[in-house]
Amino acid sequence: MPFQWLINVNPNATKPPRAKFNPNPLPQVQPGDNIVWANNDTVPHWPGVAGNPAFFMPNQIAPNSSSSAFTPTAAGNIDYFCSLHPDEKGIIQVIAAPATPPPPNDPAK
Repeated sequence: MPFQWLINVNPNATKPPRAKFNPNPLPQVQPGDNIVWANNDTVPHWPGVAGNPAFFMPNQIAPNSSSSAFTPTAAGNIDYFCSLHPDEKGIIQVIAAPATPPPPNDPAK
């Protein structure tokens, strides 16, 4: 069953950056898990990757709203930033799913 992760976009009293992603980095995500950003700020934010602002979601996250879910498909680090505020950066650490253990031996056979 996939796990749901939450990344909070929180206002930052010190500048730059104007907001911070928390937790950062987001560790131990597995392929197939769901990630949602909660924008706890008074301005929109739009997490994306270099060259693709819509990598995680098609639209900006409105103030005091949540994003649609993003589901990574492969292990590896995803470096991202806010497409609207490039000094706001984060990392998602996607780890390989554990191997499925083999079924126990059936003593009746």
